[in-house]
Amino acid sequence: MARTSRPTRSTRSAMKQNPNDDDCDEEEKQVAVAKAKAVVVKKTYNEEEASDVDESKDDTDIAAAAYVLDGVQYTTYMDFVAAKRKRNEDRMRALGFMDASTKFTTTKRNAAASSSANATKRGIKRTKTTDTPARPTEIRKSSRLSGSKTQLISLDYYVNDWNRDSTTIVREEGEGGDDSGKTEEEVMEKFFKDRVNDGSDLTLEQAIELNDAKWNRDNSVAQAQALMEEIKHSENSGTKSRSTSQSKKTSSPTSVISAVTDDSTIAAGFAWKINGLSIDKEEWVAKVTPDRIYYVTTHPSESKLVCCAGDKQGYVGLWDVDIVSTNDNNHGVSLFRPHSRPISCLEWLNHDSMITASYDGSVRRLNVEKGIFEEIFATYDSDSTYLEDLGYGLDQGYRYWTQYVMTDPRSAGTTNPCLFVSTSVGDVFHVDLRSSRKGMITFHESVSDKKINTVSLHPNGNTLATAGNDGVVRLFDIRRFGDNRARSKSKASPKPLCQQVAGLSVSSAFFSPSGKSLLTTSFANRLDLTEDAHLKSDGTTVKPSTSIRHNNQTGRWLTTFQAKWHPTLEIFCSGSMDKPRCMEVFDSRGKMIRAITGESLSSVMSRTCFHPSSTNLVIVGGNSSGRVVAVRYCKHWIIDYRNLRNMELIYAVDFVRLHNIIVFRLRSFDCVRRFHQFFRTDGLNHPDLKTTACCTPYH
Repeated sequence: MARTSRPTRSTRSAMKQNPNDDDCDEEEKQVAVAKAKAVVVKKTYNEEEASDVDESKDDTDIAAAAYVLDGVQYTTYMDFVAAKRKRNEDRMRALGFMDASTKFTTTKRNAAASSSANATKRGIKRTKTTDTPARPTEIRKSSRLSGSKTQLISLDYYVNDWNRDSTTIVREEGEGGDDSGKTEEEVMEKFFKDRVNDGSDLTLEQAIELNDAKWNRDNSVAQAQALMEEIKHSENSGTKSRSTSQSKKTSSPTSVISAVTDDSTIAAGFAWKINGLSIDKEEWVAKVTPDRIYYVTTHPSESKLVCCAGDKQGYVGLWDVDIVSTNDNNHGVSLFRPHSRPISCLEWLNHDSMITASYDGSVRRLNVEKGIFEEIFATYDSDSTYLEDLGYGLDQGYRYWTQYVMTDPRSAGTTNPCLFVSTSVGDVFHVDLRSSRKGMITFHESVSDKKINTVSLHPNGNTLATAGNDGVVRLFDIRRFGDNRARSKSKASPKPLCQQVAGLSVSSAFFSPSGKSLLTTSFANRLDLTEDAHLKSDGTTVKPSTSIRHNNQTGRWLTTFQAKWHPTLEIFCSGSMDKPRCMEVFDSRGKMIRAITGESLSSVMSRTCFHPSSTNLVIVGGNSSGRVVAVRYCKHWIIDYRNLRNMELIYAVDFVRLHNIIVFRLRSFDCVRRFHQFFRTDGLNHPDLKTTACCTPYH
């Protein structure tokens, strides 16, 4: 229905000229109204036409003005923008800003590219794999049409399985529901906890085949076998060198340090050694594992440095730092996958056996002599299939895993070690593999309601420290432990000797080598040292003797910090969130000896450890991208004293088989003469030198 328009002002004026009265003829009135409307329509049409002309003219003017820059008209918008940018660049260059900006950007990009290239240059690398064509997407069908097995929820007595919510599942065989039509690759055998196999031994070749294909190379097996030979050779050469050095009665580096420091303490001399650590060589950094590192350790050999790391996916990488072969594409790194979940322990029993443990509940031993990963212990549930296994009935479901494993130091030197194991549900148990062919569970106790991150045994062999997510460090006398699985629930677990409350989750707690101090790392941003905590027995809450303010907020993507002691010395190391990135070394009183920085240390080293040697000082760190750094001590430069005035370095001799180099500055001729007298009287003349040599430490 058309809308009736309201009379305009012109229509009303025309109507006024022809008033509606009784004397006017009706026909004349209609003619007058029609004329008035015609005038209005014509006027409106003329106004609209004029408006359209004006608008088109304005649009033309705007378009012309929009693409004009500095008196030049451009046909397209892109040409206009390009011209404007060029004009701005010319003005910036005229003012001198453009060259400085270009130089800064280029330098920054080159530095980033160089850093990226150095970070990924050494170690394992991804190999390009051929892309397989994608399978066509199948149309979804019902279980009846596809012939698959159906699952029906039922409440009758004839059931096959029970759900966690107490409902039951009845499984009925459908037509064609078997796997007869699938290939062998499509039917993957599943093992308990998704482990790599059923517990049988893994050869080196099998452990390498379990790696993701992108990490393997054609010569990976040959390189791994060569590495095992090198480890065996290092054991023999290390034993020979130690016996030879003892027969010649040469002075150890410790005695040299003591003499140089003028009767100062050994600790002070070792602090001087720590100040000589360096991480400036590219050869001391390599990518050892594909994913985030959870554990690092070193081979105990003093003649060859072999670093080991375990990551989040169950990979174990061994890195020969001192490799000299030019045919090794991975720069001395061999990668294996003996487990399927994060690595919770890597520990060398001796020169040819290393324990590897994982969250998947399995513990294996790398036998270097035989070249195999053999399973020595594993946890299982209460299925009758595993009734004959030692770990039968330990696993409690999908929330259960073995969080931490450590070897019992009381069983050191034995072929079959004893193990302390902590779990994600707060249990701690001890496995004795020496007792019989099968072994036995010595004790099994529940000490917390939450996950136990670490356990540590005091050197007295009786006091066990536990640390976990409940924020409390507890000390127990393991002689009071029993098996809580056998006793009634009414009988509680033994009470702790004492405890220390951190407030937030405790990542680790370890006794020092002497047992005097207990070192804890917690999310309360502290490193706590508690002295003589093992002497308490009244169950009281003790306070730390020393608290070190330390940022431990590693976040979601970094592995947590765990400060660790040197195996034989009263010093400990830890990762750091500070910038520039560093690894920190502290003494037994909590005083920082040094924060080690370097060009090759460019990320947070979450997990750190010392080499067990007390002479060859080495610190190893692992980050959350799978890279490992080796921080090493320096060689001594031996200088011919006759050329000291010219500061010429004539000879370079390695006294103590160390691997970094630092140039020692000679302060004065008197200082040189004094050290010359020391070396001559102490009998440290090297046979390769024609004259007596001397050196001074660089500060």
